[in-house]
Amino acid sequence: MKEPAFTLEGKPVHVVQTDEALQEAVSHLRQRPELALDLEFDQHHYTYGFTLCLIQISDGHTCFVIDPIPLSDLQPLWDVLENPSIVKIFHHANNDLMLLSMLGCQVRTLVDTAVAAKILNYAKAALGTLLEEELGLQLDKSQQMSNWNQRPLSKRQLEYAAQDVLYLHALKDAMVAKIQELGRMAWLEEEDKLLESITYTEQEDPHLKIKFPQRLTLLQQFILKPIYDFRDQLAQKWNLPAGQIINTNALMQLLSNPEQSINDWLYHTKGIHGRVQQDRYEEQLQRILNGALQEASKRKIPNRMPPNAFPPRLKTPETEARRELLCTVQRALIERYGAYATPMLLDQSIITHYSQTGELVISKNYAREIVQAMAQELQISL
Repeated sequence: MKEPAFTLEGKPVHVVQTDEALQEAVSHLRQRPELALDLEFDQHHYTYGFTLCLIQISDGHTCFVIDPIPLSDLQPLWDVLENPSIVKIFHHANNDLMLLSMLGCQVRTLVDTAVAAKILNYAKAALGTLLEEELGLQLDKSQQMSNWNQRPLSKRQLEYAAQDVLYLHALKDAMVAKIQELGRMAWLEEEDKLLESITYTEQEDPHLKIKFPQRLTLLQQFILKPIYDFRDQLAQKWNLPAGQIINTNALMQLLSNPEQSINDWLYHTKGIHGRVQQDRYEEQLQRILNGALQEASKRKIPNRMPPNAFPPRLKTPETEARRELLCTVQRALIERYGAYATPMLLDQSIITHYSQTGELVISKNYAREIVQAMAQELQISL
């Protein structure tokens, strides 16, 4: 293996930017029993879409910072991550696993130290907090909000990226030892297994996922769809976050009065990218808006609020009695396991469902067993 790009805390760090270097890294990594893994990505912040910018992997001693941008094929690395005989250590794995799934990689056999922190009743599960509490280490987080799309990456960015995985083996070992002492390994194993099932799927009706300051009427939702598609096409074309093309406030101003002059809206509204302010885009937007209004009229789409997807909770003596029973169990769980660990066992959605229906639905095996045992101990029949 070639000389490392630099060392950090006495550990070699290799920066991988060629297919040949990736093959060398994979040959090394596939022989290791445990790998610590982290990704740097951009999610609609500096550029369009959900973009992989950097992959950091450590075997506990040697670290590889892999730049995916110049590489032609990451499949050899995906083969390592999908190998169930190699443990992968993450911290807050959800978004990393979602992105990897989107790229065609389903990670198998993992341990998430953020999940371990919840099990140990940590109030805060930030990596810096855990490293300081468990290992007495302090990390420099000044590069956390870096633009990881830019090239070349600075030395400070590379060091930041590497340090996020260099200590995960030791952190995992320390936390797992405590979890074993508490007899909660079943918690960790089931929670980590659930993370393996994270898969990327395209959002259905993504235009309805925008967080507007108020609910949209059925007519506004209908008009929004083609405007959203127009915005998304420009964002993709210019490789910019969609919110920088037309932001939420500007969309809301258009939807609140869709029959207004597009010219006035386009040139007198804050939150619209200057590149959109061209005659051709003005004409295109006007056609889109006119077409949407005509189609809405043809379909008789009303300008009223849609039915509430979350009907009001029933409040009767029976529902409140059931709620109090499960809240009594919850209070006992908090006393035994802690306020931050208990939601893993029994959260508010389970309590609400039970109070409304009388059905105790807990999907996780370990949590269901613990809740039922606590209820029995309290002589509560659920």
